[in-house]
Amino acid sequence: MKTCIYCGLEKHDSDFSDEHIWPDALGGDYLSPLWRTDDVCVDCNSMSGVFVDGSFIKSWLGTAERSTGAREYLSPTNAGIGVLPLDYIGPLTEAPTCEGEIAEYWCGPCGANIIHIRPNDSDEHWESYAGGDPRAKKSKAGRAYIALTSDEPFWIMVSLASFKAHFKRAERFVVNMDVPPQWHNFFKNPDTDNSVQVGDMKVVNMVTSAGRKGEYIKSRAVIQVDVGTRFLAKLGLAIGYKILGQLFLGTDYAKNLRKGFREADSAKRRSIPIRGTGFLNEQRFSGVEKLLSWPGGWVLLVKVVNQLLFLSVVSPSGKTMTVLVCDQPELVMGLDASYQDGLAWVTVPSLGEAVGPVPLPSYLAHQTNVSPPISELAALAAKRINPAILPPCRAGDGS
Repeated sequence: MKTCIYCGLEKHDSDFSDEHIWPDALGGDYLSPLWRTDDVCVDCNSMSGVFVDGSFIKSWLGTAERSTGAREYLSPTNAGIGVLPLDYIGPLTEAPTCEGEIAEYWCGPCGANIIHIRPNDSDEHWESYAGGDPRAKKSKAGRAYIALTSDEPFWIMVSLASFKAHFKRAERFVVNMDVPPQWHNFFKNPDTDNSVQVGDMKVVNMVTSAGRKGEYIKSRAVIQVDVGTRFLAKLGLAIGYKILGQLFLGTDYAKNLRKGFREADSAKRRSIPIRGTGFLNEQRFSGVEKLLSWPGGWVLLVKVVNQLLFLSVVSPSGKTMTVLVCDQPELVMGLDASYQDGLAWVTVPSLGEAVGPVPLPSYLAHQTNVSPPISELAALAAKRINPAILPPCRAGDGS
């Protein structure tokens, strides 16, 4: 028997599973063992993945961050391994869908038009989730259509690979080209004798026609005002436990972090005394954000400030969010000097690699070129490319 750090309940060992403190979808699989734990029960792990991690990852802002900088890790000579996150635009408000269905608009590589038609969620909670309820059965995963905008073979391959990777459960259709033989197991062309697909094509044609005419189409995306705050409470609770141990969980502040993590009602969550700044009211570091950020990567910083332990997250675009992890000096000051100076981790999901921990002063020195580079960071940076060297979106277009 052992106690789950997320719910505080004692359960049998078989009820526990491997938990990515920093989500796998954001590169958690590549981080050092500090960012994983097996002291979380299966129920809490599942709840967190869908309602906490997922709420941030699948938000409009979260999807935008995932695509930021991803092009810098494409291989210009091997399109077959290139997968880019898609940009979520939002549900189309004037799409001629069937009753009970919704059409979402996504943008793919080179501006490829992607329409996902699926059952509308009955629960308004999922309005802020790109793609809707992630628990929906495959039979309700809907139908996804891609209208390619590039005739360049490289971008066709990248677009199809990215489309396939994102819509794993939906039926997938390629609209404006014959499906290449090697993709027949993954895509179909729309069937003009299928009434459902004919109806879907009215939505697709509405979007592509507007694009050709340079017209706008109306869409909407619901953004939670406190996006990321519940996620931050979970991060603070878990990383506090990993760094400070069991005594941390007994502190009043750790109990508040647990309440903030488990409270689904945003109004009630705001009344819980947790110190930090969410994604929309980011903490500014006097202009040092650009030095802290990493192209296409997430930077995690853990540092002691005034005898308090803080965790900060720097997104690929340079936005920051911070949470107080522990307010007990007697616990914090027992940490070794590395936490006093600060530690940094960098994870790049599209590359499948991470570096860290790196002393924060050394990380800043590396970023400002004031000292010899850190070899691990230099190797990571060497895998970036200048997107300008990638093939143009139009074949034969050298611009």
